[in-house]
Amino acid sequence: MKIALVFEGDLDSAYCESIKQVTQLPLVDSSQNAEFTHILKLDEAGLSLSALELRAGEIHKQPTCVNFQDASLLYRKASFGKHQGLAKAVGLNKHEPMYVLDATAGLGRDAFILASMGCEIRMIEQSPVIYSLIFDGLKRAAETGEQALNDILQKMSLHHAKAQDWFEEIRQGKQAKPDVIYLDPMFPPRSKNASVKKDIALLQEVLGFDEDSDSLLEAARGCAKHRIVVKRPGSRVRKGSIKPSFVVPGKTAHFEVFV
Repeated sequence: MKIALVFEGDLDSAYCESIKQVTQLPLVDSSQNAEFTHILKLDEAGLSLSALELRAGEIHKQPTCVNFQDASLLYRKASFGKHQGLAKAVGLNKHEPMYVLDATAGLGRDAFILASMGCEIRMIEQSPVIYSLIFDGLKRAAETGEQALNDILQKMSLHHAKAQDWFEEIRQGKQAKPDVIYLDPMFPPRSKNASVKKDIALLQEVLGFDEDSDSLLEAARGCAKHRIVVKRPGSRVRKGSIKPSFVVPGKTAHFEVFV
């Protein structure tokens, strides 16, 4: 996989330079992308990631970006609240909002939902490309000036770091111990014919798969005050080497909770 960086339009030069420094990607123009598989493009609409190579049977898909005003995300925020599996797994159905460390931030959607419920969320993302997408999403959301949205954003912070390194700093007392650690490892499709959403498919291409998610769970043990929550795909509970305290079921995903 080869990713190129593209700038288009009337952009802030300092912001362009910051994206270039973080990602360390080669900067090209739109006509020089033949040798690349993906494009990370910053234009006046924001930062987005797109795949140039299509798999067999695929049609061209819209680029992926982080949008905290996405209709489906706002519907999820407004419709389910503390009755959804994520909230129950974290403990919000029984406890006051807490400090949650989202150690595998992805596109920041679960973090946004938890922040909307009052939790203080610290997002950790190792990939410079995904980190930049989240950063840009936070930036664009803040620029809307919407007070309700800004109240949620104030509870979210983003850090470019490796989860295991952050856990070690917690052990050394260099970082505060969160109430809850949330892990959402990247898993491969459950079957060859599994339908994977566009955004998740791009994340899989950039991040790869976590073939040994138990090692991440093991690294997190002892670093949370109350519990560790691991999101797993599908409704079927797997047999892992570390047995959870309990499981919160769901149709598309379930949550293993380690108290």
